[in-house]
Amino acid sequence: MRSEALRALAALTLSVAACAPSPPPPAFPEVRPCPSAAPSPPPAAPSPSASPSASPSASPSASPSASPSASPAASPPPPAQPPVAFTQALDRAESAITSRDFLAADRAIDAAATIAGGDPHLAFLAAYDRAARYAYAGDFERAAGAFVAVIPQLARHPESPDEFWSHNAMMMVREAQGDPAAALAENDQATLCAARGTWEPDRREALAFQKDRWHRAYLTRMLAESRAGSVKEALVRYAQAALDEYRARGGYPDSVAVLDAYFAALDGKRDAARAAAKSVDPEKDDDLEDLYLVVVGLDAGGDAASAEAVRRVMRRPGGVHIARSIMLRWLDIDAQGPRAHGFTPRHAGAR
Repeated sequence: MRSEALRALAALTLSVAACAPSPPPPAFPEVRPCPSAAPSPPPAAPSPSASPSASPSASPSASPSASPSASPAASPPPPAQPPVAFTQALDRAESAITSRDFLAADRAIDAAATIAGGDPHLAFLAAYDRAARYAYAGDFERAAGAFVAVIPQLARHPESPDEFWSHNAMMMVREAQGDPAAALAENDQATLCAARGTWEPDRREALAFQKDRWHRAYLTRMLAESRAGSVKEALVRYAQAALDEYRARGGYPDSVAVLDAYFAALDGKRDAARAAAKSVDPEKDDDLEDLYLVVVGLDAGGDAASAEAVRRVMRRPGGVHIARSIMLRWLDIDAQGPRAHGFTPRHAGAR
């Protein structure tokens, strides 16, 4: 389980931009497959899905912010295989999180952090599991704190994508806190991180562009729900512009469809929301954030039976991933309606 996840993360360092349908397999829940003109496997990260939502990826066009310094230099070698004791500690942590034995999870993660010592990559892996432990417990402030504590160390290693993926995960944690503005700030930091990074020089810019535009569209439209007047009008326009650019530059079809469904749901366009959501096959798109937005579109379109079928797919047993804990939490909150006093993308005006 965790050892498999660690291998996937190690592979991520080598082919961090390679996109293929399925947000990251078991190691990096938040890294989704990529949206590219020619779908390629998503970077090995913990979320199983193949859409740009989670891991926008290698698209044929490079980001406008591409830095000339990113020339075709050889990629750095992948990190060394983690010590067996480290892998075993994270395996124990995952098992404990699954059984909701958070004290046991804490002990295992602390053991892994001790073994990590000054190794930034191992520190990142331990921080991810610590954040997951708190996310499953519903303590998103501490989940964010796990990444905040390690990001300064990761930022000193531009040859590694670990800081980039930390900001990617932080975006989702900030959403879970009901703060799309802070999530947008994390999106900006991920994009800046890629601009100064040296990992995967031939594909890094495309990955960053895809991730940036998908999340910019999604989060800006989400933020607009908490605003009114000219502010909301401007934010809705900015969100649509980001989605249009993503679509025009090789966006992954399912990733485009789920945002079309989400935007239409928020705009009260029932037929458009249902049509866009129905275009995604929940048996083929295993990105839980995509599937959550499919549920939003189906519910908004009045197709309760199809929405419930997708919820059942989402609730199937799965690994320990930050995204999974948040998506299932949002399903529960949405089931209680807009007066549930909980923030979700569907009820993004709630505070």
